[in-house]
Amino acid sequence: MSSLSGDASSPLHSIGRKPTLAAPLQSLVAMATSLEAREFAQAAHPHSWLLVADNLYDQAKALYERFPTGSMTVRRGDGTVVGKWPSSSRSTFLLAGFSLENAIKAFLVYEHPHWVSNGVLARPLRSHDLVALSERSSLIPWKSQGPAVLARFERGLESWARYPCALTAAETESEHNLPPELWTSYLKLSKAYGRELMKLLRGGWNGPHGISGRFEFHGTYLGAI
Repeated sequence: MSSLSGDASSPLHSIGRKPTLAAPLQSLVAMATSLEAREFAQAAHPHSWLLVADNLYDQAKALYERFPTGSMTVRRGDGTVVGKWPSSSRSTFLLAGFSLENAIKAFLVYEHPHWVSNGVLARPLRSHDLVALSERSSLIPWKSQGPAVLARFERGLESWARYPCALTAAETESEHNLPPELWTSYLKLSKAYGRELMKLLRGGWNGPHGISGRFEFHGTYLGAI
């Protein structure tokens, strides 16, 4: 649980918008009123990214700890077992990967407040490349060990963890198991992210359009206290 002090606690308001699905990005930015831009900056606050990351982390952990929930076995034509893993491995992998993505983006928004200004996410935040995203942050921990863990989750998020096949035969991979050593590394990396994000947010954040605030945390976030 966390509590907020400062201007960021102002409630969000729902206001009508004209249909803009076919409008170019420039038009979307131009149509954002100052109130909309402020509400968007509030929604894209680094604390919001942390909350989503923590929620996904909790769900991944709960699912992993309930193994086995059934299993999948792959055999060759002669009956030789090629691989066997819990049927919930794919879902756990997906949740864990998206948790990492949200945590990384919390760091990036904290460092680059203008990336959530004017009612639109800046281009770097639209990427799902975990390694490249992490390299854009100067505050993120595990700079040397993290990329190896992120690369394994990134590969799954872009292919087998989300879809039964990729865009082409050459890019298609079969489902992978989530081995214990990768899971352990994920927990350690998440904990390092959670600890550092709480430290940063306790000190406060000054965002665009007058959004600011500092936080008090109670309990654990991404496994960190």
